Amino acid sequence: MDGKWEFTVHTFMGDMKSNMEFAVADGALTGTGTDASNGACAEIVDGKFDGTNFSYKITIKTPVGEMTNEISGVVEGDSVKGKSKNPMGEFDLTGVRK
Repeated sequence: MDGKWEFTVHTFMGDMKSNMEFAVADGALTGTGTDASNGACAEIVDGKFDGTNFSYKITIKTPVGEMTNEISGVVEGDSVKGKSKNPMGEFDLTGVRK
């Protein structure tokens, strides 16, 4: 999970891409996410990684205000599959190591 990833959240408004950078230490997942469309950057919080499963929260700025996303998923080699949950719903998430 350490390193740079490209995540895509598949929403009803289209695919939302972000560039993620993660670090793992003793099961704690830290890092940042940068929106690929507008360059907005945010810190992840409450991050956890057990070697396969990960979860974290990230608060992003949107045209209608700040929105916290709860992200969870599974790492499979150089790819991830998971979910992004926010007040608008729950969406599939995919990602690849950069």
